[in-house]
Amino acid sequence: MGVLETIYIVCLICGVLYALFALIFGHTGADGMGHGHAHLPVFQPILLVSGATAFGAAGYLLTRFTSLSTLMVLGAAVILGAGLAVAAYFLWVEPMSRAESSTGYAMSQLGGKIGEVSTTIPVNGLGEVLVTMVSGTTFHMAASLDGIPIKQGTRVVVVEVRDHVLYVTPFPHEASEKEEE
Repeated sequence: MGVLETIYIVCLICGVLYALFALIFGHTGADGMGHGHAHLPVFQPILLVSGATAFGAAGYLLTRFTSLSTLMVLGAAVILGAGLAVAAYFLWVEPMSRAESSTGYAMSQLGGKIGEVSTTIPVNGLGEVLVTMVSGTTFHMAASLDGIPIKQGTRVVVVEVRDHVLYVTPFPHEASEKEEE
């Protein structure tokens, strides 16, 4: 077994092990590298590993089952590995980068949202507010921003979020109706 054949096998085995690791633990590195730095798609782990795996598989198979020269096998393996990496970019990474990545949200995104009091909010205590988000409805601890009690069923506006507590005030339309009664 020659040096190149050993390199092909190592690339193939490492790629297969990476794929198994990604399958079991769920992270393939498709989100790229650099987090806030220049984004170079060629350095994404999923592309590097898929290219190296294809390089290893092509090199090993061409060495074992063809009569091509070592240099031709090496060239073909490089071309096939690079081709698979480019195909993976256009068929997997690029479409996934445009897809919605999460239905989650940050607490800081709740400011300005409309909710409904599900548990009455006392003057100096906490109640609970139901807020509808893209991902569904969520319940959050809430306190009155104005220091007034807010009854269950009242629509409220989230004014600010501090320490995972929503500070709310009655929705203006709801407040004017309560005053008229």
